[in-house]
Amino acid sequence: MAESLSIQSLNDRWSEIKASQGFIGKAWNGIKEFTHLGKSESKCEGVLDDYRQGKVSLSQAIEYIEDFNNKQEAMTDLIANVATGVGSIAVATVAVAGGSIGPAIAIAKGAPTGAVLKTSIKALDRATNDIDDDVLNGKELIKDAVSGATTGATSAVSSKIFEGVREATKTMSVAQGLKTTVLNGTKCGLICGAASGAINYSTNAVLDDDKKFNFGDLTRSTLTSSAISGTVGAAVGSGVFGVESALGNLGQSSALSTSGIIVRDSALSSARKVLGNAEKQLVNA
Repeated sequence: MAESLSIQSLNDRWSEIKASQGFIGKAWNGIKEFTHLGKSESKCEGVLDDYRQGKVSLSQAIEYIEDFNNKQEAMTDLIANVATGVGSIAVATVAVAGGSIGPAIAIAKGAPTGAVLKTSIKALDRATNDIDDDVLNGKELIKDAVSGATTGATSAVSSKIFEGVREATKTMSVAQGLKTTVLNGTKCGLICGAASGAINYSTNAVLDDDKKFNFGDLTRSTLTSSAISGTVGAAVGSGVFGVESALGNLGQSSALSTSGIIVRDSALSSARKVLGNAEKQLVNA
């Protein structure tokens, strides 16, 4: 009797996970099915069959499908954040006609754009899953709006990564240029990461019934997010400097069009998000 209940509860949980997949999750699963990389629905089905045959334990089966679900949710959020960042950068860059985007403009233009974009993307994703009325989930809408506003502002603000690239061999040595580039990337990452960690934790603490605000947890979330974002900023900065050096662009004050700046900054922002997501996966492994 206990075994049949275990199988039923496992099947019910797996049905919930599959039903929660919207168009982003389904598309990402399709890629994994095609490439045979990572945990996919078919691999989860295989693990469930192994459990029924006694080849794996109940805890192993649950851990596998929950890990699949967590990775699907993380990828859905990452894709939404990348799209939110690109859109926010575009709006803010046009607003300053290609000039440097400071915190005030990032908040005034990037934040509201990000809130609208992420809320819309995630709502559309929930509208395409198999859970009734999920698109109208008020708490999720608020979470997405706050997260989107944070992502929009932190994506739009200038990281000043290219300052060291432009000045190297011009007014400072190559080593100084590299140092400036890495430091700027790190500084922007630390500040933006801290803001994201604190705001996201606070939002979840307020809206989730099973989560209570704890100052220690807030501090840990803030510091962890800051550290991850800071190291990613340093990595992106050094990578940019290396690429520009290989291309012979050190010391060059290349004048980019507004569209060129949008493309460049969107690439940097997206790279930071992808690397940050990968680092979070390693930290939480």
